[in-house]
Amino acid sequence: MRDSLSTEQLGWVLGRSANSIRDEIRSGDIESARIPSGFRIPKAEVLRLAREKAEAETDRKLSDRDLERLIDEVIASNEAAGSGL
Repeated sequence: MRDSLSTEQLGWVLGRSANSIRDEIRSGDIESARIPSGFRIPKAEVLRLAREKAEAETDRKLSDRDLERLIDEVIASNEAAGSGL
């Protein structure tokens, strides 16, 4: 997993739009860093949010390693779909 994700990538992971992620950043619900082209969400914050979602949906604890693997799979799948593969 990368050190940080874009709003679009985090949206894929959480099943939300990039716009809703940006709204949550602006409201202070999601920690991020401002960059010229938008926002970057640090790995620790991505893991926290993904863990909350996964544990709420599956009622099961996941390790950081398992979460990172799932996040990488979601991002790879969406990037492949976007490139027409």
